[in-house]
Amino acid sequence: MEWSGGQPPATTQTWPESIRVKGYVCEPASASSGDRLAFVLCTGGDNDELPKRIRATFDSDLSRHSISGGVVLDARLRPPRAPLNAGGGGFERWLWRERVGAVAAVSEIEPAPELCGLSCHYHSARIALIHRLNHHGERLRFPELVEALLLGSRAGLNEEHWARLQATGAQHLVAISGLHVGLVAALAGVALGLPLTRIAHQRPAASRLAAFALVGLVAAGYALLAGFTVPTQRALVMVVVAAWMLNFGRQWRLWDGWLLAVLIVVMLEPRAPWGPGFWLSFGAVACLILGLGARLRGTGALLGLMLAQVSVVAGLAPLLLWHGMAPSGIAFAVNLVAIPWLSVVVMPVLLIAAPLLLLTPETAGWAAPGVDLAVTVLWSFLGWAQQGAFELPLPAAETAVLAAGIVLCTLLPVGWPYRLLAVLVLTLVPLAEKDRAASVADVRELRIPDGVGGPVVLIRDGTRTILFDGREPDARVRAITRDRIGSWLEALDVERIDHLVMAHPAMTRQHHWRSPRLPKLRHVTAASECETVQAGAMANVTLSGVVTPEGQCSLLLRSGERTALLSGPVTRRGERRLLPQMDDARSIGMLLAPRGGQGRSSQLGFIKALSPEVSVLAPPDWYQGRAGAPAIKRYQQAQTRVLFTPHTGEIRLVPEQAGWRVEYTRDCGQKARLC
Repeated sequence: MEWSGGQPPATTQTWPESIRVKGYVCEPASASSGDRLAFVLCTGGDNDELPKRIRATFDSDLSRHSISGGVVLDARLRPPRAPLNAGGGGFERWLWRERVGAVAAVSEIEPAPELCGLSCHYHSARIALIHRLNHHGERLRFPELVEALLLGSRAGLNEEHWARLQATGAQHLVAISGLHVGLVAALAGVALGLPLTRIAHQRPAASRLAAFALVGLVAAGYALLAGFTVPTQRALVMVVVAAWMLNFGRQWRLWDGWLLAVLIVVMLEPRAPWGPGFWLSFGAVACLILGLGARLRGTGALLGLMLAQVSVVAGLAPLLLWHGMAPSGIAFAVNLVAIPWLSVVVMPVLLIAAPLLLLTPETAGWAAPGVDLAVTVLWSFLGWAQQGAFELPLPAAETAVLAAGIVLCTLLPVGWPYRLLAVLVLTLVPLAEKDRAASVADVRELRIPDGVGGPVVLIRDGTRTILFDGREPDARVRAITRDRIGSWLEALDVERIDHLVMAHPAMTRQHHWRSPRLPKLRHVTAASECETVQAGAMANVTLSGVVTPEGQCSLLLRSGERTALLSGPVTRRGERRLLPQMDDARSIGMLLAPRGGQGRSSQLGFIKALSPEVSVLAPPDWYQGRAGAPAIKRYQQAQTRVLFTPHTGEIRLVPEQAGWRVEYTRDCGQKARLC
């Protein structure tokens, strides 16, 4: 995982403003934000200047099923990058894992059947099959769920679907996993494998091999039907390995099969370990082996199901924390009901009804009542459970690992005295959380997010937080504050902002900082009141406000021997008037660039007068800023260290005795370990 060849490139390719791209649609289109359709285009690799996979978005009122086959696009290509902050960056990581080399905004799309080869025909046939299912299943109450469960296409699921699945911890139910492929293989084994072995009982070795090949072909066919994505390939490999172990009667250790499946999956897709699905999938199987694999006799259906859920919920908790996911408090109880119902009722009904659903609308009408009943019971149960859903409190990673290890050890055949001892140790785990809460008081940092419409700084000193908003108000600011800044603060566990300082005179709390997604605001200071700003009960940080004649607010921050100037949206004239208001301009060690370095701000004389050790540029327009803010060259001429957030991602600055310690998010944003 540390191999340099397995990391994203340090530099990204650029293309002209508009380019003509030829290829074929290799993933079904899905609804995106702003009434757009998003799909993946495969170029086939004929043009070395273009990446092999491009994620394209298209403003259109067309059906998502109408985009398929060979196409020619007029599009603007951008590097596969996106704003990267704490708790974010998932979209950029997903692009890299899916080998998407560019994102495209499509202005025009034309069909080109002549570009369709064998791979194109496969993807076109699958999209046509999905369209056929939706067209024939118009009477179904939940056609999107049937599409996801049967064909592995989650393109039809909307935010309401995902909210219910995430709240109940049931996202895995709509992902093609070993459960789905294993059920298909089991049904094929019962329907085809057993009769074959009985017919050819005189040659048991040959009959077992033929049965294994037949079941493998059926499972592989279903994997192709489900898109043969990386999760589907992983499920197919695990099922085939398990079938091999069962069919040939050798004395395999359970861990041999698990390690063999891991080896094959990583060989097929070396980037798989950078995705949470790899760890959660193999982690769940490892927990099942630990919890149930060492028993000499069966546990019974109900006890076995409960032990399996305890093993998986406890064992996956550290992995969920590692990937920034909050475990659902009701996942254990929900899966005790949902998994048996899906395995015993829903999937068998869907697999048996699939030929009728796909044949004609009339035959689909015959199967619709039974499919509706099975799926509706599952979905209604999840909806009922969602009403009482809650997130478990997030412990420290070390605490989660310790607790998971203790729980898994109690499931081993170690005897009840050892289990009681383990329970007593578990009761001491919350004490570790108190020590963790006490350590929060030692936090002293500045955080500057990436891609939030301009300069924003979070100042933390122990449990006190101050937020400085140096942006200019425009039509996008309110939505960006609600969506990006809200999720960023939530990822940092900021539940309360003690003081919000708005730097632009036109910024107001009512229009730009009012949303239920934001933390509670205790005190808000407008730009006109900037000179009255005080840190208030902050032990290690002092603040003072500076106002220009135009009314823009800037903050002067001091922490020990370190000093920082957090510039508001100061104009070129305001920069000249700002300097005389500072007692010692040369003492500035960190400068937050006015207006993110855009326009004619950050003049060379202003920068040289301050001579900061570190300068941070957070441009208002992220994509235009990536091409290079006009002020970057001037900062480089002034011989200051330039930090450009579209290049670095979110920046964390810590005042220390030797200077400002700087940490980037993008340095480790793509690696498997946490940043």
